[in-house]
Order: sequence, then structure tokens, then C-alpha cells
Amino acid sequence: MAEKKTVITVAEDNEKEKKSRGMTGCLVILLILFLTPLLVVGGLYFFNRDFKLNANGLMSNVPGGIGEYFEKFPTKAEEMEQVRTISEYMLDLPTERAVDKLMVLSSEDSRAYDEVIKDMLRINPNATNNILNDIRSATVNKDALLNTVQKIEEEKQEDLQSRAAYISSLPLNAAVEEVNKIIQDSINGHKDVANIFEFISDDNSVSILYQLDATDRNKIFSFLTESKAQSIRNSYSTLLRNKANLEQIAGVYSSENATSLVDTIGDLSNYNLDELAIIYGNLGAKKAGEVLAKATDETFIFDLISKIKANEILEKNQDTLTPDILKSLKIYKEFDDNVRELVNVYARMSNESIIPIIENMMINAAPSQVYELDNGDLITISDEDVIMEILTNFTEKKRSEILSLLENTLSTELTRKLALPKQ
Repeated sequence: MAEKKTVITVAEDNEKEKKSRGMTGCLVILLILFLTPLLVVGGLYFFNRDFKLNANGLMSNVPGGIGEYFEKFPTKAEEMEQVRTISEYMLDLPTERAVDKLMVLSSEDSRAYDEVIKDMLRINPNATNNILNDIRSATVNKDALLNTVQKIEEEKQEDLQSRAAYISSLPLNAAVEEVNKIIQDSINGHKDVANIFEFISDDNSVSILYQLDATDRNKIFSFLTESKAQSIRNSYSTLLRNKANLEQIAGVYSSENATSLVDTIGDLSNYNLDELAIIYGNLGAKKAGEVLAKATDETFIFDLISKIKANEILEKNQDTLTPDILKSLKIYKEFDDNVRELVNVYARMSNESIIPIIENMMINAAPSQVYELDNGDLITISDEDVIMEILTNFTEKKRSEILSLLENTLSTELTRKLALPKQ
């Protein structure tokens, strides 16, 4: 009996297990049938933009909180309206601005960028294609080798500009020496110099190039760009014309009185330093020293003498002019200072006391004092020159009083000489 009961119990357990398995299988089937549509709908919602927008539109019509939640999301119609607004705006912009804005949109939202481009193509294919071409050109990565080459070229240009600035900052004679050094130290020296001169102003280029040996200069010109070479030649032609004009002006000034001439060329009011160096260089050492003796700006005199000296060395490889100018300047400066002191002394004397001095110096004049410059020019200063200079520096009243007290013949002679133009 016990054995029979055991068999019945086992059979009942097997039956229960079969029922349990059947129910589990049904539940699994039901879950699959229920979850599959949900998964499909969820996948479409999250991965299909059109489905999501349509679903948002349907769910927004559901009453209650669910509808209010989905109203926050745009419908497909609303999004297309936004895309159309952006598309039309982009097509109305200048191409460069449209390219910039679309590239920003692409980096921030590639899907929105694609939608806008598609819509733009529908509205205006030609304009959109032009914009797309510019976008492609702007976003194409340059070849690494090309980037390297461009970087090397940029560094070369920076080096040339730096060397050009350095040479331009040097005094002319030092700049010429530096250029000659580059020519001598390099196999391609003339070409290297030409590349540097591309970044030097035409005026500086003219000053330096035309101090070089003619052979070196011609080789440098052969490596210059055509426009730069022509520009330098034009500047040189202008320089030659200006120099010729200044030399003619110096010829006119050489016959003028130093006292009046100093107002014209005794400072930088009418000419710059380079121009004055040419004028004084063509006045002659004697006249140049006489004029500069009456100038009052010591700095101006020093700078001018230095410029004249530099020009002489560059043009003739020696300076014979400025030593004579300085000697002439010293002689006339001392003469002017002595006359000024005598004028101050005589201003405190009575006219009657001055008359015998003037008559004695005019009638019993001592031999003229002669000074010779290195170039052979003579500076002659006589007693008559002293008297004439003193009278010229008297006030008009004192001068007329003295002339009236002099012996008639002497008074007439002095009056005539005072009236004549001074050489």
C-alpha cells in the first residue's frame, strides 16, 4: 500500500509540474506579444525622427498630464516651419556669412544642418551649391607636407623682414658694409640681398644700392622682382632730379649775403638735412662756413657737418670738404663774435669818440688778414670789413649819426658800400 501511495504522489507532482510549465510558457508568449510592439514603437520613436514628431503630435492631443507633457515637443509641421525659416535666412545672407553660420550649425547639430541643407536645395539649388562648395573649401584639411612648406616660407619671410629692418636702421655707411658682407659670405649672396631689399623702402634701397660696386648692383637688380626693380629705378631718377635742382639752388645761394642766407638755410625750416647737405656741399667750404657761423643751433650744425662728411666718404671715399668748412666756420665765428663785442663797446661810447677810430681804420688801414683753406680758397678780412660789419650791426639811428659826423668823402664812400649788396 505504501508503495502504491508513493506512485500516486509522484504522478500528481509530475502533473503539477506540467501545468506550471504550461502557465510559464503562456506568460512568456504573452510578454513577447506585449513587449515586442512596445520595443518596436520605442525604437521608432527614438531612432526615427519623423515617427517621433508624428507621435508627439498625437500624444499632445491626449487629455491630462500626458498631453501637456508632449505639447512641449515640436510637431513635424512645426519643425519643418523652423527649418524653412532658417533655410530662407541662410539664402538671404552673403555667402561668407552663410558659410560661417552653417559651419557652426553643423558642429552643434549635424541633423539640423542636414535638414536645413536639404530644404535650401529645394528652395534655391544653385545658391545652395555655391555655399556648399565654399564650405567644402573651408573644411578640407590641407596636406601635411604643404603645411610644412608654407610654415618654412613664412619663417623665411619673417627672417627677411627682420634683416631688412636691421639694415634700414643702420647708418648708411654701415648698411653698405653689411650688404657687402652678405654678398661675400654667401654663394647666393646677390640673390639673398635682393630678397632682403624686397622689404626695404625704395628711398633706403636707392641710398644703399647706388653706393655699391656697379657689378654687384646689377646682379642684385637681376634677382629683384620686376616691380621692385622698377620702383627703385624710379626713385633713383627722382633723387637725381632733386639733387640737380639743389645744386642749382646752391649756385644761386653762393652769391647771396651770409646774414640773409642764414634765415633760409640756417635751420631745418625750409629743407631737410639730406637736402641741406647737398646745398652746403655745393656752396663751397668758404661760403658754407660763413653761413654756419651765423647759425645759432649747435646741434643742427653738428648734424649737418656729419651728414656732409658721410656723403663725401660715400661718394669719394675720402672727406676733404668738411675740414675746410670747419676751418672757415671757426674763422667767421671768431670774427662775428669779435664784431659783436666791439658793437657792445661802441654802443656805450659817444659818437664823437667813435669817429676818430673809424677814420683811422679807413685811412690808415692795416694789411688785410688772410686765411688759407686746404683747398686753396682764401678768406680775407680787412679793417674796412670790420668797420662795415660794425656799422651794419649799429642801430639805424646810431649809424646815421656817425655817418653825419664823418668827413664828407669818407661818409659818402661808407654810405655807398653799405647800400651795395653784400657778397
